[in-house]
Amino acid sequence: MYIQFYDRGTPEGKKFFARLEESCTRLQLEDRPEYIKDMYRLINQGIQAKSVLMINRQPVFIDKFPSQTELEAILTESQDQKAW
Repeated sequence: MYIQFYDRGTPEGKKFFARLEESCTRLQLEDRPEYIKDMYRLINQGIQAKSVLMINRQPVFIDKFPSQTELEAILTESQDQKAW
């Protein structure tokens, strides 16, 4: 699973990324998330936002910081899809 979090370095984004890392550890995911401040990559894909969580190169949350429960559900679902 390929997990990327794009953010401009906002305090909310940094807190969310810490929760994301914690969730990956708790779920024992092999893949570690990336924190990316280069928003130009997103703009090239036609996405303009302050923060974006991408899993397997697909935007999952745009300008939204989900709860821990919601985040772990998405990660688990994405991990299960990887098995297909």
